[in-house]
Amino acid sequence: MDAGKARTLIIARDAQDFDERSARLAELSEMMPSEGRLRFEGAVAELLFDDVKATWIYGCFTSTVLTGAAFCIQQLAGSIRFLPDDPGLAEEAPSLEDLARLSMDRGIIGVDLQSQLIQLHDRLMYYVRTGLHEDPRQLERHFRDADTFAEAEDPLLVDARLALTCAVGLVRIEI
Repeated sequence: MDAGKARTLIIARDAQDFDERSARLAELSEMMPSEGRLRFEGAVAELLFDDVKATWIYGCFTSTVLTGAAFCIQQLAGSIRFLPDDPGLAEEAPSLEDLARLSMDRGIIGVDLQSQLIQLHDRLMYYVRTGLHEDPRQLERHFRDADTFAEAEDPLLVDARLALTCAVGLVRIEI
Protein backbone atom coordinates (compact mmCIF):
# COMPACT_ATOMS: atom_id res chain seq x y z
CA MET A 1 0.00 0.00 0.00
CA ASP A 2 1.37 3.38 -0.88
CA ALA A 3 1.49 6.31 1.56
CA GLY A 4 -1.38 8.17 -0.17
CA LYS A 5 -3.75 5.20 0.14
CA ALA A 6 -2.71 4.65 3.76
CA ARG A 7 -3.32 8.33 4.54
CA THR A 8 -6.80 8.17 2.98
CA LEU A 9 -7.72 5.09 5.02
CA ILE A 10 -6.46 6.64 8.25
CA ILE A 11 -8.36 9.89 7.64
CA ALA A 12 -11.56 7.94 6.98
CA ARG A 13 -11.08 5.85 10.12
CA ASP A 14 -10.26 8.93 12.21
CA ALA A 15 -13.44 10.64 11.03
CA GLN A 16 -15.48 7.53 11.80
CA ASP A 17 -14.09 7.22 15.35
CA PHE A 18 -13.95 10.95 16.16
CA ASP A 19 -17.14 11.19 18.23
CA GLU A 20 -16.38 8.11 20.32
CA ARG A 21 -12.80 9.23 21.00
CA SER A 22 -14.03 12.70 21.92
CA ALA A 23 -16.51 11.22 24.40
CA ARG A 24 -13.78 9.06 25.98
CA LEU A 25 -11.44 12.07 26.26
CA ALA A 26 -14.21 14.04 27.96
CA GLU A 27 -14.84 11.14 30.36
CA LEU A 28 -11.12 10.92 31.15
CA SER A 29 -10.93 14.68 31.70
CA GLU A 30 -13.79 14.47 34.20
CA MET A 31 -11.93 11.77 36.14
CA MET A 32 -8.64 13.66 36.34
CA PRO A 33 -7.93 16.04 39.22
CA SER A 34 -8.81 19.62 38.36
CA GLU A 35 -5.80 21.04 40.15
CA GLY A 36 -2.49 19.96 41.56
CA ARG A 37 0.13 17.67 40.16
CA LEU A 38 -0.27 14.00 39.49
CA ARG A 39 1.91 11.75 41.61
CA PHE A 40 3.93 9.05 39.88
CA GLU A 41 6.17 6.47 41.49
CA GLY A 42 8.94 6.56 38.90
CA ALA A 43 9.43 6.97 35.18
CA VAL A 44 7.97 3.57 34.31
CA ALA A 45 4.73 4.42 36.08
CA GLU A 46 4.51 7.76 34.31
CA LEU A 47 5.06 6.16 30.88
CA LEU A 48 2.47 3.50 31.62
CA PHE A 49 -0.07 6.09 32.73
CA ASP A 50 0.37 7.96 29.43
CA ASP A 51 -0.29 4.68 27.62
CA VAL A 52 -3.37 3.96 29.75
CA LYS A 53 -4.82 7.32 28.69
CA ALA A 54 -3.91 6.83 25.02
CA THR A 55 -5.30 3.31 24.78
CA TRP A 56 -8.52 4.49 26.44
CA ILE A 57 -8.98 7.44 24.11
CA TYR A 58 -8.17 5.46 20.97
CA GLY A 59 -10.39 2.54 21.93
CA CYS A 60 -7.71 -0.13 22.40
CA PHE A 61 -9.54 -1.53 25.39
CA THR A 62 -7.62 -4.76 25.88
CA SER A 63 -4.46 -2.66 25.99
CA THR A 64 -6.12 -0.35 28.52
CA VAL A 65 -6.79 -3.31 30.81
CA LEU A 66 -3.26 -4.70 30.49
CA THR A 67 -1.49 -1.35 30.69
CA GLY A 68 -3.75 -0.12 33.47
CA ALA A 69 -2.95 -3.17 35.58
CA ALA A 70 0.79 -2.78 34.89
CA PHE A 71 0.58 0.88 35.90
CA CYS A 72 -1.26 0.01 39.12
CA ILE A 73 1.39 -2.57 40.00
CA GLN A 74 4.22 -0.07 39.46
CA GLN A 75 2.42 2.72 41.30
CA LEU A 76 1.51 0.61 44.33
CA ALA A 77 4.95 -0.97 44.57
CA GLY A 78 6.54 2.48 44.37
CA SER A 79 4.29 3.76 47.15
CA ILE A 80 5.23 0.82 49.37
CA ARG A 81 8.95 1.40 48.71
CA PHE A 82 8.62 4.91 50.19
CA LEU A 83 7.45 3.54 53.52
CA PRO A 84 9.86 2.55 56.31
CA ASP A 85 11.60 -0.76 55.69
CA ASP A 86 9.64 -3.83 56.68
CA PRO A 87 11.85 -6.92 57.03
CA GLY A 88 8.78 -9.16 56.74
CA LEU A 89 7.90 -7.80 53.30
CA ALA A 90 8.54 -10.17 50.39
CA GLU A 91 11.14 -9.19 47.80
CA GLU A 92 8.56 -9.08 45.00
CA ALA A 93 4.82 -8.63 44.89
CA PRO A 94 3.08 -11.75 43.61
CA SER A 95 0.00 -9.99 42.17
CA LEU A 96 -2.00 -6.81 41.87
CA GLU A 97 -4.42 -8.24 44.41
CA ASP A 98 -1.59 -8.75 46.92
CA LEU A 99 -0.26 -5.24 46.31
CA ALA A 100 -3.72 -3.81 46.89
CA ARG A 101 -3.96 -5.68 50.20
CA LEU A 102 -0.49 -4.56 51.28
CA SER A 103 -1.30 -0.97 50.30
CA MET A 104 -4.57 -1.04 52.19
CA ASP A 105 -2.89 -2.52 55.27
CA ARG A 106 -0.32 0.29 55.18
CA GLY A 107 -2.87 3.07 54.76
CA ILE A 108 -1.83 4.01 51.21
CA ILE A 109 -5.25 3.36 49.70
CA GLY A 110 -8.78 3.09 51.03
CA VAL A 111 -11.10 0.13 50.98
CA ASP A 112 -13.02 1.37 47.90
CA LEU A 113 -9.89 1.59 45.77
CA GLN A 114 -8.68 -1.74 47.13
CA SER A 115 -11.97 -3.29 46.04
CA GLN A 116 -11.62 -1.84 42.54
CA LEU A 117 -8.02 -3.05 42.30
CA ILE A 118 -9.08 -6.57 43.28
CA GLN A 119 -11.76 -6.48 40.59
CA LEU A 120 -9.12 -5.31 38.11
CA HIS A 121 -6.84 -8.16 39.17
CA ASP A 122 -9.66 -10.64 38.57
CA ARG A 123 -10.43 -9.15 35.14
CA LEU A 124 -6.73 -9.07 34.25
CA MET A 125 -6.54 -12.80 34.87
CA TYR A 126 -9.14 -13.35 32.14
CA TYR A 127 -6.75 -11.75 29.67
CA VAL A 128 -3.40 -13.14 30.76
CA ARG A 129 -3.99 -16.59 32.25
CA THR A 130 -3.74 -19.53 29.91
CA GLY A 131 -3.47 -23.28 30.25
CA LEU A 132 -0.89 -25.56 28.70
CA HIS A 133 -3.22 -28.55 28.38
CA GLU A 134 -6.53 -26.85 27.81
CA ASP A 135 -7.70 -23.44 26.65
CA PRO A 136 -9.38 -21.98 29.77
CA ARG A 137 -12.05 -19.87 27.96
CA GLN A 138 -12.39 -17.55 30.97
CA LEU A 139 -12.60 -14.40 28.85
CA GLU A 140 -15.27 -15.86 26.60
CA ARG A 141 -17.26 -16.89 29.68
CA HIS A 142 -16.85 -13.40 31.14
CA PHE A 143 -18.21 -11.83 27.94
CA ARG A 144 -21.07 -14.34 27.75
CA ASP A 145 -21.99 -13.70 31.38
CA ALA A 146 -22.02 -9.96 30.69
CA ASP A 147 -24.45 -10.53 27.82
CA THR A 148 -26.62 -12.78 30.00
CA PHE A 149 -26.91 -10.18 32.73
CA ALA A 150 -27.67 -7.51 30.11
CA GLU A 151 -24.92 -5.03 30.83
CA ALA A 152 -25.67 -1.90 28.86
CA GLU A 153 -22.08 -1.60 27.67
CA ASP A 154 -19.62 -3.91 26.02
CA PRO A 155 -17.81 -5.91 28.75
CA LEU A 156 -14.42 -5.03 27.27
CA LEU A 157 -15.31 -1.33 27.61
CA VAL A 158 -16.41 -1.95 31.21
CA ASP A 159 -13.10 -3.71 31.97
CA ALA A 160 -11.14 -0.88 30.37
CA ARG A 161 -13.09 1.74 32.34
CA LEU A 162 -12.29 -0.16 35.55
CA ALA A 163 -8.57 -0.14 34.67
CA LEU A 164 -8.73 3.58 33.91
CA THR A 165 -10.60 4.31 37.14
CA CYS A 166 -8.01 2.42 39.18
CA ALA A 167 -5.12 4.17 37.43
CA VAL A 168 -6.61 7.62 37.95
CA GLY A 169 -7.37 6.75 41.56
CA LEU A 170 -3.72 5.92 42.14
CA VAL A 171 -2.34 9.17 40.71
CA ARG A 172 -4.71 11.12 42.91
CA ILE A 173 -3.78 9.62 46.29
CA GLU A 174 -1.56 11.48 48.68
CA ILE A 175 0.94 9.76 50.94
